[in-house]
Amino acid sequence: MKRFLRVFKNTTVKIFSFVLFIAFIASIFIFKDFYLSQWHKTLSFYYVYLGDNYYKKHKPQKAINSYVKALNLYPKHYRAQYNLANLYVVYEDYYSALDAYSKALSLRPDFTVARIDYAIVLSEATFNYDRAIEEYNLAIEKIPKWVYIPFIVDNKHSYKHNKGVAYYNQGLAWRGKSLLNGEDLFLSRRFLENAVDSYEKALKSLKTYDVYYNLAIAHHLLKNPEHAGYYYCKAIEKEPMKYEAHYNLAILLKGMKRYADSIEEFKKAGLILDTKGNSNKTRYIYDVLNEVNQKYAVSEEYENLRERLDEEEKAGKKEVTYVKGKMLVVDEFDGAMIKNFKTCANKQYFEAGIKD
Repeated sequence: MKRFLRVFKNTTVKIFSFVLFIAFIASIFIFKDFYLSQWHKTLSFYYVYLGDNYYKKHKPQKAINSYVKALNLYPKHYRAQYNLANLYVVYEDYYSALDAYSKALSLRPDFTVARIDYAIVLSEATFNYDRAIEEYNLAIEKIPKWVYIPFIVDNKHSYKHNKGVAYYNQGLAWRGKSLLNGEDLFLSRRFLENAVDSYEKALKSLKTYDVYYNLAIAHHLLKNPEHAGYYYCKAIEKEPMKYEAHYNLAILLKGMKRYADSIEEFKKAGLILDTKGNSNKTRYIYDVLNEVNQKYAVSEEYENLRERLDEEEKAGKKEVTYVKGKMLVVDEFDGAMIKNFKTCANKQYFEAGIKD
């Protein structure tokens, strides 16, 4: 009886194993498309992995080839589409980039970073400002809301940052649209006001030099000198060694006939460019500076300053220099200039102006 049970048991196991094998073979024929698609998907992820490594090693063409192979095997890989779009931008193949971004977004509509990059290329490369502005609005609407689970997830920073980036770039698109419609003064001004609105929204979460600087330019173009000056000053506080904010502030002050302050900012811009070896821009700045110096020399402001210097000299004081409206001994000059680069001429006037 025991022998019979043992033989029966072995036979049952063999039959069951045979049936499973037959079922597996049958499933291959029945579900071959499914198995093939899973194999292609697995192989696709491998090519994406290769593409990412090539991307990190600064081998863009090999990265492109890998992403293309991945997408041929599995076209729904939205990350591969996005990375491929970024590489097309590197090669300045903007229409291929737009196509790849569009495909990535069709696969994942809430892919915020891809939508912002898509809008940037639309705006900066193809000057399709209307479509870009629409995409920025969509990006802002679809940014995942702030989620906070203690010790697990806190995406507050990325949420605020992405929103700020979208608003900032939307401001650039509005400004570009304003310049494009420069002949229509009403439309141009309205678009600039929209740019100001976008920049101000960006500032709620993105307090950077670029946002302050571009907000200042928008106010400058709108002929709002107090606001323009205030935001140039904020930009200078963030990045004191970038010449553009100093230069544009000098132009603003020149237009306001505040020649002494204008000269100070022109000098800063020239010194910064001198250190970078940019002789052409430096020469231009000093040409403008000479013009302002000539206007300053015949102004009442200059006469008042000269009288003050003469009085100090007669009083037997140490050699002095004039920085930001203050008399400083020469020994203090170097330290004062370093600190001075981080501030801007006429700051208190601008601050008072925007509070009125």
